[in-house]
Amino acid sequence: MSDRHFPVLEVNLDAMRQNAKVLCDLCAKNGIAVAGVVKFSDGDLQVAKAYSDGGCAQLAVSRAIHLQAIKEAYPNKETLLTRSPTRGDIEATARFADLSLHSDPDVLKALDAEAGKWGTKPGILLMLDVGDLREGVDNIDELVELAKLTESLPNLNLRGIGTNHACLNGVLPTWENLSFLVEGAKAVEQAVGHKLDYISGGSSINLLLLKDGVSKMPPEINHLRLGGSIANPMNIRLGRGLVFEGMREDSVRLTAEIVEIHEKASAPKGESTKNWAGQVVQQVDKGRRLRAILAVGSQDISDAKTLIPEEEGVEIIGGSSDHTIVDVSDSPKTWKSGDVMSFKVRYSNMLFAFTGKHITIEYHHD
Repeated sequence: MSDRHFPVLEVNLDAMRQNAKVLCDLCAKNGIAVAGVVKFSDGDLQVAKAYSDGGCAQLAVSRAIHLQAIKEAYPNKETLLTRSPTRGDIEATARFADLSLHSDPDVLKALDAEAGKWGTKPGILLMLDVGDLREGVDNIDELVELAKLTESLPNLNLRGIGTNHACLNGVLPTWENLSFLVEGAKAVEQAVGHKLDYISGGSSINLLLLKDGVSKMPPEINHLRLGGSIANPMNIRLGRGLVFEGMREDSVRLTAEIVEIHEKASAPKGESTKNWAGQVVQQVDKGRRLRAILAVGSQDISDAKTLIPEEEGVEIIGGSSDHTIVDVSDSPKTWKSGDVMSFKVRYSNMLFAFTGKHITIEYHHD
């Protein structure tokens, strides 16, 4: 019997460190600092170290609960909170976030009051919505008013502005919408009378404008927030067609155990409606096929059908909250229960695996 408890997420920290170095070096050549976003890893300190060692200027999370541990582990590295804090997050943000993203005046006032209690002066990046319609004000007049408010609050330090692309409505970064961000930064600088440290142009989607090694963003953009592109560059290759020399795709893999294997019909019998997730599923009748059930499901890795089998001749049929069903009829291997099968993972699979309770995380070095 194996002493490993499956499913297992294998994390190659050296691969992540190298990926961080490749992208940080590329960005540095274009005058851009990188915040390494480790939110997908549930604030994992070993992942954070790989990002830091790879050259990230800041370590970024979206949950304030992760700030203290990262700040205490890496006191010389700036921390960045990428989601505006809730009222319950205000204390941790005031104490342990060197930078945080904001667009709500009441949240800014609450953070200022809390920072006054702790004698801190958190850095603020104000968010301007340039079209994707997630966080941020959508016009420069409001942005300037937020900047003036921030400057008036004695315990806050206005350090920059930022924006977000593609996360809600898929709006891509362009020279035009990033120029609007730069216009907003210049208006803020004029209004407050000092230069901003950062104009944060977005996230991994902005690498589309760096794909040839030279930035196609306005030169004033000097900051990006990169997470998934470092941890698992397969995502940007498959999803965006982006490949950067020196990047490694062996940074993360999932391994799960087979708990049942039988030859069964390939099409369901009886009246089919919707499955457990409310989806209508259509299966092609291929006759009887050899099907294996893996002990991993959507509770662990999000949608099982987005996994990519590493084994030849393995096809993912579907999954439920606790099971993943694969067709192994065309596999050259002879499978049995107790065998393990490995998969490449996409961002959502990785996110669920790190933040769930039932996945074993194993760390590896070359």
